[in-house]
Amino acid sequence: MKLKLLLEELNKKNVFGEINGIDIKGIVYDPLRVKAGFMFVAINIYTQLDKIEIPDGHDKVNEAIEAGVKVVVLQRDIKLSDSVIKVVVPDSRYALAVLLNKFYDFPSKKMKMIGITGTNGKTTTTHIIESILLQKYRTGIIGTLNYKINGKIHQSKDTTPEPPDLQEIFTNMVNENIEYCAMEVSSHGIDFFRVEGVNYNVGLFTNLTQDHLDFHKTMKAYLQTKKRLFQWLEPEDYAIANIDDPFGQEFLDVSVAKPLSFGINNKADIMAKDVELTIKGSKYKLVTPKGEIEINSKLVGLFNVYNCLGAVAVAVSQGFDLETIKKGLEQNIRVAGRFELIDKGQDFSVVVDYAHTPDGMEKVLGLAKNLNPNRVITVFGCGGDRDKEKRPLMGEVADKYSDKIILTADNPRNEDPEQIISDIEAGIKDSEIHKVIDRREAIEFAIKQAVAGDIIMICGKGHETSQTLKNRTIHFNDVEETEKILDTLN
Repeated sequence: MKLKLLLEELNKKNVFGEINGIDIKGIVYDPLRVKAGFMFVAINIYTQLDKIEIPDGHDKVNEAIEAGVKVVVLQRDIKLSDSVIKVVVPDSRYALAVLLNKFYDFPSKKMKMIGITGTNGKTTTTHIIESILLQKYRTGIIGTLNYKINGKIHQSKDTTPEPPDLQEIFTNMVNENIEYCAMEVSSHGIDFFRVEGVNYNVGLFTNLTQDHLDFHKTMKAYLQTKKRLFQWLEPEDYAIANIDDPFGQEFLDVSVAKPLSFGINNKADIMAKDVELTIKGSKYKLVTPKGEIEINSKLVGLFNVYNCLGAVAVAVSQGFDLETIKKGLEQNIRVAGRFELIDKGQDFSVVVDYAHTPDGMEKVLGLAKNLNPNRVITVFGCGGDRDKEKRPLMGEVADKYSDKIILTADNPRNEDPEQIISDIEAGIKDSEIHKVIDRREAIEFAIKQAVAGDIIMICGKGHETSQTLKNRTIHFNDVEETEKILDTLN
């Protein structure tokens, strides 16, 4: 694409150098991705292909130029060779998103786009939506675990990918004739302009509880960021919210789109009644504007009933009939690391779950307790260099539902794991506590402590396949390690 045409998308810019006749073959923010004819955009805080976190891309400009870049976009003006075209903008992250949207010819406008935001439930909800939509349409999803194009799995590294990856994924979906795309929209994704210019037709809010306060600082700021997805919607679009959440109505109120609510306790457009929960799934009467129907879902827990209701609201907004919705809901929907039962024939239960917030822990540990086990043994930690305020709160939740707690490492990053554990421990008053910093040893300790009828809850990392330490990142997956340990018992 011609550079002159590309730069027309930027309202505010200062251009240094002759741009006529220059052709741009790609746009990147990571020097490791540079090819001849590419544009480099210097952004703040990004992860390179080699998984090293870079706090400021401006420090990598010369590296990009050495790799062959002739055009750079900067937020902070720096002196460069006259042979390099320099474009200075107010916000380079915003520029990155806008330029890539233009470069790929606005692919999100060529599909029906569903954006899901909230603290918990985004990943599972996208998978449930996918299960329903696939009954009639070619469907893609994008989120924490991966992205999928009509059921085919592809790996991704961010819940909401950075614009170069996101726009390429959208383009691949369009090329594969995808008609609907459901994607997770994280607060970081919104604030970092990763989804700037994405054309959403449906916005869905799951819930809002404390998380990411290391980044947003206050719950008010976190809330306002989430609401922006709903403020982008147009009158012909749909705004869908969990009306049982204290903030649900606020999301509907800030949008001009057509409102649809879902809930269990408060009157809503989409409701579940006569809910029955077991370790094998959930049964309930689904109540919609289209009528009522009995649902027998394989997904476990009340929180998954809510996730199903949100997905149903999306399907209703798109004109799906109840029988098709029922068929989608009753599929065997498996979501890695979300209340994932690890069964090697042992006489106790082991569950791996991604719960890493007080609310997430409340939901999964509450479910475990309600299953009336002999004991609940909980293994968890908290991430380093992240929201410290939630640590004692997570300790309180674990204390409320657990008989035995094993505190361990969970991506300590640059912090001392002992200090993180101490912060969590401040919220624990009654439960028996063990501190085992090495996460594999902590899981093994829990398993060796278990007797018939116990439930071991391994929380925090879920699907993740790495552990981030001070100086390196190592391969680590809770499910893999649990299975290896259980195999030694047989």
